[in-house]
Amino acid sequence: MKKIGLLILLPLVCLVDLVAQTTTSEVTQPTAVFSAVFWGTSGTRSLVYAPWGNFDEENATKSMVRVVNGALSKKFVYYGQNNPKFYQKRNFTELELESMEDKTVAEEVSFFSEVPFSPTGGETKEFIILFSPTQNKTIYKSFLVPFDDSEIPWGSYKLFSRVSEPLYIAAGKMKFSLDPGKSKILHSKDFEGLSRAKMLIYKKINGIYAEEAAQSFNVTERQRGMFFFSETRNIIDVVPMVESNRPINHAIGFNTKPKEIEVKEEEIKNAVPQENF
Repeated sequence: MKKIGLLILLPLVCLVDLVAQTTTSEVTQPTAVFSAVFWGTSGTRSLVYAPWGNFDEENATKSMVRVVNGALSKKFVYYGQNNPKFYQKRNFTELELESMEDKTVAEEVSFFSEVPFSPTGGETKEFIILFSPTQNKTIYKSFLVPFDDSEIPWGSYKLFSRVSEPLYIAAGKMKFSLDPGKSKILHSKDFEGLSRAKMLIYKKINGIYAEEAAQSFNVTERQRGMFFFSETRNIIDVVPMVESNRPINHAIGFNTKPKEIEVKEEEIKNAVPQENF
């Protein structure tokens, strides 16, 4: 009967070894690269996610992203096929940490948001995640905004209006209108000779153009981004989402691997009927 047990045991050992080799040697193409920003709220949060989308699994590796209002987070990489989930850690003061008897409390996380995501086979897509508060202040809705450099090339800025009436914009020597729900892309070549430009945003009130907001931006081929225009209580808000050109291997979570789980011989034996040994 020992031969039968060994025959069952050998494939299991080989399988564990094969999984370990695959985990350590393969370099997998990311399914997505994200940046994140808060929309409609202020503050700063430290969010935790699993680059492989397996947050609740024993072999999950986890990374932290700092998200603020009014500026894109550092880029972070995702290898999963399912919706990425984000969890938040509470920010403790140094005094609170020093007086904490159970230090593991500082590592506890609570659910924050789940991002609707569908991967594109064989391609790495770029997105901006907009986190927006719900009535439950601890859980946030999330929206994906496409951010591939094929749509917004380096040296370009995409303007998008969510204001309910037309906006009139002056930037450098350019003047144009931007209707609700419409977008326009500004290119560096439109501001030749400038290293920095200013954009003035107007509304037409009783036939008079009234300046409502302003936004400055760098004129460089090493930056790109989006400017979202929205309105709160008749005040125009400009949300700048700008990034600088940095190698992907500088992104959070790049080339991370699921943890290798050591399988002990006793655990393998437990998977095989004892009478075979």
